Amino acid sequence: MNLNKDKRLFLGGMLSQDFKVRNLLKFLFGGVGYGLIEVIWRGYTHPSMVITGGICFSMICAINNKLSKHSLFLRSAACTLGVTATEFCVGILVNRVFDMCVWDYSDKWMNLFGQICPLYCIFWFGLCLAVSFMLTGIRLSVISSNFRK
Repeated sequence: MNLNKDKRLFLGGMLSQDFKVRNLLKFLFGGVGYGLIEVIWRGYTHPSMVITGGICFSMICAINNKLSKHSLFLRSAACTLGVTATEFCVGILVNRVFDMCVWDYSDKWMNLFGQICPLYCIFWFGLCLAVSFMLTGIRLSVISSNFRK
């Protein structure tokens, strides 16, 4: 079996070094970015949000890669669903199970257990739209630079 480097994610029990580095950088970029957004928005953040941000950004990159032939709107909507689902799961874990009280949307319209609400879904859509647009530009610039060589 002859697999090229891009298609080989898991071979012989070891991930390629390039795969590890790219995904670690995505995770760190997302974690730091998410933490900064929270500090700007609320004035503080929580370590669980930095981890959540890393997961969300990695997922946004994967969704945009998988749906690259689809519209920006569809990719952003899919990313919004992923981010909202992640926020819900993390919220249930940190806020309900571990009782850390990191956030509470109980006072927001149509909230679900105080963990997610439509207002923040709209905010996430806007952010996912911007990030998906940015990722499209990066992908297109990488593709065009490869054709120039």
